[in-house]
Amino acid sequence: MKLNEFSQVSLRKTVFWPPLLILVLAVSVSMLIPEEFDSMMKAIQSWVLINFSMAFSWVSFFLVLVLIWVFVSPLGGYRIGGKDARPRLKWIPWFAIVLCTTIAVGILFWGSAEPLSHFLFPPSFRNISPATTEAKEFALGALFFHWGVTPYAIYAVPALLFALLFHRKKQAFKLSIMLHPVFGTKISKSISEIIDMICLFAMVSGMAGALGAGILSLSGGLKALIPSLNGSFVTLLVASLIVGTFVLSASSGIDKGIKSFSLFNLFFFLLFAGLFVLLSESFFLKNIGIGFRSYVSQFLDLSMQLTGKGNSWTYDWSVFNFAMWMAWAPMTGLFLAKIAIGRIVREFLLVNCLLPALFCLIWMGIFGGSTLDFASLHPDTYTDSFVNSGPESIIYLVFQDIGSSQLLTSLFLIGMFVSYVTAADSSTEAIASLSLRTKLIDSFQTPAPIKIIWGILIGILAWIMISFSGIDGVRILSVIGGLPVLIFLLVIGIGLLVVSFNPKKHLF
Repeated sequence: MKLNEFSQVSLRKTVFWPPLLILVLAVSVSMLIPEEFDSMMKAIQSWVLINFSMAFSWVSFFLVLVLIWVFVSPLGGYRIGGKDARPRLKWIPWFAIVLCTTIAVGILFWGSAEPLSHFLFPPSFRNISPATTEAKEFALGALFFHWGVTPYAIYAVPALLFALLFHRKKQAFKLSIMLHPVFGTKISKSISEIIDMICLFAMVSGMAGALGAGILSLSGGLKALIPSLNGSFVTLLVASLIVGTFVLSASSGIDKGIKSFSLFNLFFFLLFAGLFVLLSESFFLKNIGIGFRSYVSQFLDLSMQLTGKGNSWTYDWSVFNFAMWMAWAPMTGLFLAKIAIGRIVREFLLVNCLLPALFCLIWMGIFGGSTLDFASLHPDTYTDSFVNSGPESIIYLVFQDIGSSQLLTSLFLIGMFVSYVTAADSSTEAIASLSLRTKLIDSFQTPAPIKIIWGILIGILAWIMISFSGIDGVRILSVIGGLPVLIFLLVIGIGLLVVSFNPKKHLF
């Protein structure tokens, strides 16, 4: 990369600088007064989740209904980009990129930790005794709900509407174009930039927090395998490797680095899940069946808070997840829209919603079900580990019970590394694209310098947080960003309905 290429990057300064400066300020405050900062952020988050609980739930459910309608409507047969557009990616690479973009490292971490929490500490509104058969059924159903169709609908709705408008009319790469079906094309520049700034800030702060968590998890795993390693050195080494790898991958473009890492990541997921099933000798088909039945029976209840309204479990799990998904959805949608050109809308919904949700549910049935089987045999051991060592300890406890701790832990760390890299690839691509002032000649080829700039900045901020303050406060900023995005996504959902009722008016 030549130095003069960086000077030629044309930035949208009003979109690039405010989110970055606010994030730097937040990190600085978290270093100066860490306890006060974390306390303030948690108080704001609690206020948002409690006071807008029903709004998050109902908008999420509304987006699911929107996708169902679009699938059966005439818009479902429309080709993204027009009838002459052709796909840039084949089916398997396309699915691999979508899957790895949306799940990040979540299924590795939460596949065991989340169901155990529901199993040991079921919500009071269910009147279920902990560590019982009923608790297991509820835990798997709640797990499936949080990793099933709903999060993918939250991502897919903005992705689909942006794809339809951006590729067909070759409009500017701005989130505000998704307001056109509802408010018309005369959106003021200030409103457009405010929307882009809020969504960009939510994504960047979320990336910095997630990267910090990833560095800590990987460093802890390496130190557990090799206790003699120096902690500070390992942390810096892991941070450098992650940032360097995803910056190089993203800089090579979607057709090369991102596609290659995503395919490897998908292959690794399949290999690791197969090995886990063989070594654990789990009744995974039975657990998957239990999860699906419980998921279907609880879907309306959990989606609309029919019995869980006002309960702390609802705030801490469902509403928190809704807010987090929404905060990331517009930016993630930009990237998913980029790679969707040439696809039929129904194909888009299949690959961006149904298939990844199905993959996650099978994965969760395997890992979550096995964890609960082991926890049923040793409830005190798992409770002690969860409470005293944290949820991140659970997967390693499962590996110990299987009897192949060192092998599975080593593979698990590799999987975490690759998962963070592949998710950061696509996020950096979207962030970089939105930061540019000029239109892209080829949406698959965002200039490398801006991706390198963002990758290095996010990496430095993440390392500073884990070295001198903490990641909790800054991570919460991303969730808080879900509140203004909530309104934006509601308008986007309505906009997609408007387009579905009259595609010719908006897409021709």
